[in-house]
Amino acid sequence: MQPVEQLIRKVSRYISFGQPVSSGSVISQRLSDPRIPMQAYYLSLRTQNEQDQYYHEVWLKKEGYFAITEAWYKESSVTRKLHQDNLTFEQLALSIGEEDANAIVMRISEIIKKSEKEDWRPLSRRA
Repeated sequence: MQPVEQLIRKVSRYISFGQPVSSGSVISQRLSDPRIPMQAYYLSLRTQNEQDQYYHEVWLKKEGYFAITEAWYKESSVTRKLHQDNLTFEQLALSIGEEDANAIVMRISEIIKKSEKEDWRPLSRRA
């Protein structure tokens, strides 16, 4: 298996960091509403309190670091607050646990595999 840093650099070529992390609709994260002005790619959701619909979300930032947001979902909207920022993968693993960190690595690997298939290309790269 490749070192995580190499996977992060590789996946950064295939994903879009155009969306700031924002409060707004779950279905359509209002791009013009960057309440947390961090351009990042969503990776994971961890339940913290299901009854209150309170979760931690893991994001990969353009610079190759990770961030964790607190998220409260209510009907079709979500409110977010930055919980931890600029985490290395090792710091992320300490924060979320080894099992969840391994799931992040698997998700990144799946994105890379899907992106490298000849019959699949993102809309922005189609000729």
